[in-house]
Amino acid sequence: MLESVFLMLLGMGFILFVLGIFEESIIFAATSILMWIIILAAHLYVEVPADTYYTEGSMVPLSLAFIFINLIWIIILQMDLKIGRRLP
Repeated sequence: MLESVFLMLLGMGFILFVLGIFEESIIFAATSILMWIIILAAHLYVEVPADTYYTEGSMVPLSLAFIFINLIWIIILQMDLKIGRRLP
């Protein structure tokens, strides 16, 4: 069950990331940041009840990369840099 929740968060984080870029929406990008922060926290230390604990180090850089890309995208959207849509 823990893996299914984790995979759902991964899917939601990535889909919201793509929607935030295509729709140019700050709401989608901010929600994607929240999902990637949850994924990052889940990978730093996971303890399974009545079992051993494990740490997954491979997803931490990926989560941080998506967080930073989303932050940069939100800053760009806030600054309203629409270079490709300039009217002549």
